Amino acid sequence: MNNVTQNTRSEIKEYEDRWVLQPMRGGHIVHTIWHTEQVEFETDTSFRIVVGYRAEMAHGSIAEDAPARHPINHWMRSEVERMVSAPILSPVLFKSGGMRLAFGNGWKLFVSDRHPEVSAAVFFGDSPIWNRSGLVGHADFSVVAVDPWTGQRIDAPPWPPRPRDIDIDNNSDDING
Repeated sequence: MNNVTQNTRSEIKEYEDRWVLQPMRGGHIVHTIWHTEQVEFETDTSFRIVVGYRAEMAHGSIAEDAPARHPINHWMRSEVERMVSAPILSPVLFKSGGMRLAFGNGWKLFVSDRHPEVSAAVFFGDSPIWNRSGLVGHADFSVVAVDPWTGQRIDAPPWPPRPRDIDIDNNSDDING
């Protein structure tokens, strides 16, 4: 694998409204743990996805109100394990608190931002990466901003440090002061 491909696979791509976990792409769920309140999917890429039983799954459609979209506990556990057994093609974490994982067999796992009571989190090993409040860590992955129209990285120069000789008047009503 060349350096460009390797670097792209180790990046978390940040768009205006979402993050795409490139390192999770192509991974497989290798173990499912059925807890009392939530289900945990362990992958062969060291990612763990933990969602409440009201997270939804559907085949094909991504529409919020699709008639074939049902909570995980709608299906038998063995069916859910079969549904998530294909490679992960699109691991998308929305800044609004939602999540969508698309699998190579056409099934998708959803956590809707319209249902904040449904728990959801993504971990890399024991390190949290994302929860319903947003990106909470990035392990050793680079987070790179991506232009939504071109798909190219947005490389901006870093902000300069604050000059040491600026006086701050803490008693001022001027918010810029």
